[in-house]
Amino acid sequence: MGQWRWVFLLAIFAFLLSFSSGTVLKLKSDDGPPLYNHTLTMTLVEYASAVYMSDLSELFNWTCKRCNGFTKGFQVIEIIFDVEHCLQAYVGVAKDLNAIIIAFRGTQEHSIQNWVSDLFWKQLDLNYPDMSDAMVHHGFYSAYHNTTVRPAVLGAVKRAKKSYGPNINIMVTGHSMGGAMATFCGLDLVVNGGEENVQVMTFGQPRVGNAAFASYYSLLVPNTFRITHDHDIVPHLPPYYNHFPQKTYHHFPTEVWLRDVSSLNHSVEKVCDNTGEDPTCSRSVKGNSISDHLRYFGVELHCETWRQCSIVMSHEMDRFSKKDSKGNLIMSRNVPSTNVEVLKLKSYDGRPVYNHTLALTLVEYTSAVYMSDLAQLFTWTCERCNGLTKGFQVIEIIVDIEYCLQAYVGVAKDLNAIIIAFRGTQEHSIQNWISDLFWKQLDLNYPDMPDAMVHHGFYTAYHNTTVRPAVLGAVKLAKKFYGANINTIMVTGHSMGGAMAAFCGLDLVVNEGEENVQVMTFGQPRIGNADFASYYSLLVPNTFRITHDHDIVPHLPPYFYYFPRKTYHHFPTEVWVRDLSVLKLVRFGVEKVCDNTGEDPTCCRSVMGRSISDHLTYFGVDLMCESWRQCNIVMSNEVERYSRKDSKGNIFMSRTVPSTETKTLSKTGVSSL
Repeated sequence: MGQWRWVFLLAIFAFLLSFSSGTVLKLKSDDGPPLYNHTLTMTLVEYASAVYMSDLSELFNWTCKRCNGFTKGFQVIEIIFDVEHCLQAYVGVAKDLNAIIIAFRGTQEHSIQNWVSDLFWKQLDLNYPDMSDAMVHHGFYSAYHNTTVRPAVLGAVKRAKKSYGPNINIMVTGHSMGGAMATFCGLDLVVNGGEENVQVMTFGQPRVGNAAFASYYSLLVPNTFRITHDHDIVPHLPPYYNHFPQKTYHHFPTEVWLRDVSSLNHSVEKVCDNTGEDPTCSRSVKGNSISDHLRYFGVELHCETWRQCSIVMSHEMDRFSKKDSKGNLIMSRNVPSTNVEVLKLKSYDGRPVYNHTLALTLVEYTSAVYMSDLAQLFTWTCERCNGLTKGFQVIEIIVDIEYCLQAYVGVAKDLNAIIIAFRGTQEHSIQNWISDLFWKQLDLNYPDMPDAMVHHGFYTAYHNTTVRPAVLGAVKLAKKFYGANINTIMVTGHSMGGAMAAFCGLDLVVNEGEENVQVMTFGQPRIGNADFASYYSLLVPNTFRITHDHDIVPHLPPYFYYFPRKTYHHFPTEVWVRDLSVLKLVRFGVEKVCDNTGEDPTCCRSVMGRSISDHLTYFGVDLMCESWRQCNIVMSNEVERYSRKDSKGNIFMSRTVPSTETKTLSKTGVSSL
């Protein structure tokens, strides 16, 4: 009898469990709308973050630093980059979700076009069928409908469905302005594309239409969730006026408000009501935070750096990409099995791949070497000694008075690298101009380099001055200090400093036996003939020469096409940063990784080198002295214990142990070079 009672109780318990589970875990609530899925949100926020990446090669191959986590295994079908309107999006397939993913990038902080779109609050008649009185934001609507983005996205969706079948779901996501574009894309797919399985999830999206539009949208694309974060300012824009509900901008449902609770040390997600303007959600607080807008669920939703985003391209991508007459770029994969292994971290021949983030770091080190206050430079407290270079420790500063040269050597612990930086030409230095203009070629006389000829002035500036022995001594000292913690020696410089950096890198490999040497220069002139370029590229393959648009210096000394063996010749690999502008307003740079010849006719050689201003600024960073006057060397009494001078007045400031600390030093003496 007791046994039967237990069987009866277990049967009742199983019935209640199955009943309760069925009501809680089903995909839709009783009244039909889909239920919010936290796990899916954590995945889509990563897709929304990845679309901000600027290296299109890594993005296309899904190897970027944000292309992992929940999105691992994703395959990109198409990347769209609208140059004219500064827009970026991609379409791909997530097999684990059985879904096509469409992601739109948000506002670029330096893009004039994006800000025009954001602030163009004028409402526009939607003119969609059966949507009378629906008004939408002119700027956001145009960004999706009246650019290259819409036809490219719709074409990619069709190709993906052809490859993966018609029953695959479509998920559309985006952040900020990208969220607004995602909204219009989702509606477009349903109304004009006849799609049924469309889900939209946006992050920090602004309002995009009036109350009539919000009502129609919620009926047509009910599987939509707008994630908002605490005090994020953007969901409060354009403003909502409670006394004019039909005429003002109005959010559509369903909002999910992510509220930071400091006492609990985590965030709470609240699924808001079906009005779109729930007064107990994000509208209950002031929208006054930019930081809340740029991070959702701990994921960064902005470009890699706060500088103007750049687009990085590799010549290996040419077979996947096409451009229209306005320079708009579309990268397409025709079938899901297209092989793009050439985009892995190293090419098949072992050549390193260009690293955009490293370039942004080294350009700051290059800028700092122009600083004239040696006390601040030595303690790394100068105005250019911050940003990506914060925490750097200088080992030695070299100032060659006789030849007007300056360099420093130090250690960047975050890179596990010794950094060597050389200053470029001083505009008022007669010695520097003699070095620059002494174009006579000199036999290199390095072992196993027959016929290699180099620029007499630049070679002498590195080899026949106090610079070389001081730099090599500092490198040995740094390796003694840090030992196995140092993996790489990175050498950088701008203009004539780039030429010296190249000779230094070669010297470290050939004469010092160093193996892990990387050279990256900015606006560097030619320094040798074709034979030299060939030997150099074999010995120091991890070298990138950054050139900027119409910068005049990389065109010097001249290259004569009809005398390729006798003329000056660049070594690879050039990375050409091209400014793209409308009405003479610079919007962004496109970085093109050029071929392995060193003289790619489609890179900086394709334009006339006529600009001094392009030479003096790279990635928005000044590569010159603080002013156009002659640079002065500033010294203070407190640094005397670190400095020494030779008989010619050349200055050397050395750190004898890595833990030596120096206070911020006052300017007490000035000497002119």
